[in-house]
Amino acid sequence: MSSLRAMRSLTGLGQNLRRARLARRFSMAELAMRAGISERTLTRLEKGDPGVGIGNLASVLAALGSPAVLADLMSPENDAVGLARALEAVPRRGRSFSSGKPGQPANSGKPGQTSGEAGEQKDSAQSKPSARKGIAF
Repeated sequence: MSSLRAMRSLTGLGQNLRRARLARRFSMAELAMRAGISERTLTRLEKGDPGVGIGNLASVLAALGSPAVLADLMSPENDAVGLARALEAVPRRGRSFSSGKPGQPANSGKPGQTSGEAGEQKDSAQSKPSARKGIAF
C-alpha cells in the first residue's frame, strides 16, 4: 500500500474486528467457521493485511452480526467530505421570489423608482379597471 493513512486505517480496522470478536467471546476458529473463511485469513484481517478480499471482510462482519456496517461506510449521509463538497456546489445566490424576475429589485417598478412610487402605481391601476389591458388570469 502506498498511503500511510490507509495502512493505519486497516490496522485500526483489524484491531476493531479483534475487539468485536473477543467481546462476543468467539474463538478464532469459531468466527472463521461462522464466516466461512480460514483461520489464517481471519488472522490476516485482524492484522490489517491489505491483501484480504473485501468479500472476506463482509463475511466476518455478517458473522459478527453487523452486515450493514460495510454498506454504511460511505453512504451519502455519513460522507462528511462529500456533503461539504455538495454544499460548496450549491449556488450562493438564488432568485428573489418577491420580484418575479431575476436581477430586478423587489419594488417591481421602473428603474430609479422608489418602492412607494411603485405602490402608488399599483393602487391606481387597481382602482381603475378600465386602465388595465390584456388578459387576466
